[in-house]
Amino acid sequence: MIKSIKEILLREIRFIIHDKNLISILLIAPIFYAFFYTSIYMNKTENDVAIIIVDIDNSTLSKKITRLIDAHQLLSVYKTSHDFSEAKADLLNNRAQAILFIPSNFEAELKQGKGGYIKLLINTTKFLVSNDINKAVNEVIGGLNYEIRLQYFLTNGYSVEQSKNLIEPLKTVISPLFNFTESYGDFLIPGVLLLILHQTLLIGLSESIAKERENNSLKDLYYLSNKSISSLIIGKGIFYGIIYSSYALFFFTIVFTVFKINVYGSAIALALSTLLMIATVIFLSIFISSFFERKIIAIQYLTLSSYPIFLISGYSFPLDSMPMTIKIISWLIPFTPYSRIAIRITQMGASFHHVTLELIHLILLSILYFSAAYIRINYLLKQK
Repeated sequence: MIKSIKEILLREIRFIIHDKNLISILLIAPIFYAFFYTSIYMNKTENDVAIIIVDIDNSTLSKKITRLIDAHQLLSVYKTSHDFSEAKADLLNNRAQAILFIPSNFEAELKQGKGGYIKLLINTTKFLVSNDINKAVNEVIGGLNYEIRLQYFLTNGYSVEQSKNLIEPLKTVISPLFNFTESYGDFLIPGVLLLILHQTLLIGLSESIAKERENNSLKDLYYLSNKSISSLIIGKGIFYGIIYSSYALFFFTIVFTVFKINVYGSAIALALSTLLMIATVIFLSIFISSFFERKIIAIQYLTLSSYPIFLISGYSFPLDSMPMTIKIISWLIPFTPYSRIAIRITQMGASFHHVTLELIHLILLSILYFSAAYIRINYLLKQK
């Protein structure tokens, strides 16, 4: 069995060397995509998002608010206007992402002890930008509000400590446990890298199996394996297991370091779960691609699967909130349990006992797809 697996492995290397499509998918695409897609989020957070200040009050306080807004790292005052219609037109033309409206008599009413208000209108079609604008403006106004109330109590004879307690009798301390910068880059980059591993392996190996069917060479592979379907599957997949284990090591060390993504949890648990994922995807690829008689058809269908797989995996949107049909499909995809394992290990510091259910899920999928691939290959060989 070992000899036949070795022969199939050497045959697979020759098989790939003479196919430019397989070379591009298996040897070029993983590295290229790893740096191309992740480089989009190199800065991880936005800076100087344009905002318009509609200052009807035109007071000392309103001008101070404008300066504080402009000084915030996330924000940049695109213009100060007295015409709301003009500001709205700029928003619709995408020249700015938000409008901060300061009404007339704003400062005067505050001095009279009346409540003042300002309105923030945000372009929420870009949820990341809108969340950051909302957070930044609230930080500025919250700080200014604290300053105004502190001065009020101090002028009424209270001490600094008494004033602080009156302003905020119940203090809330919010501390992010993971993704300490609360950036979109730290959230998305690991998921993109995991998807690249999953999809390039799925597409590359599927194209190789489809090519076997296209060339009517599956029978030759069977004889080379000494008529052992298990040896055929293992021999065909072992090269991909070796090369994608190397890619995974490269991603979790070099690429993570370049983009300042940390690994807080068990490296051993991460390595074993990655090897298990690679094996599962290999078996899945062999099973799925066995239904394609031409490799061009295989690549056309499977390339289109990348975005749907990412969407239904629960990585970007909670799986619990999806319809049951989508959940069932998601549970059948190796990326779903693996992404949960990898993110919890790398970002949350998880160890083996924290990801036991997901590991069992991957093991069951591995058994399922190996069995399915075995049955399908056996069926195809009998048809010859």
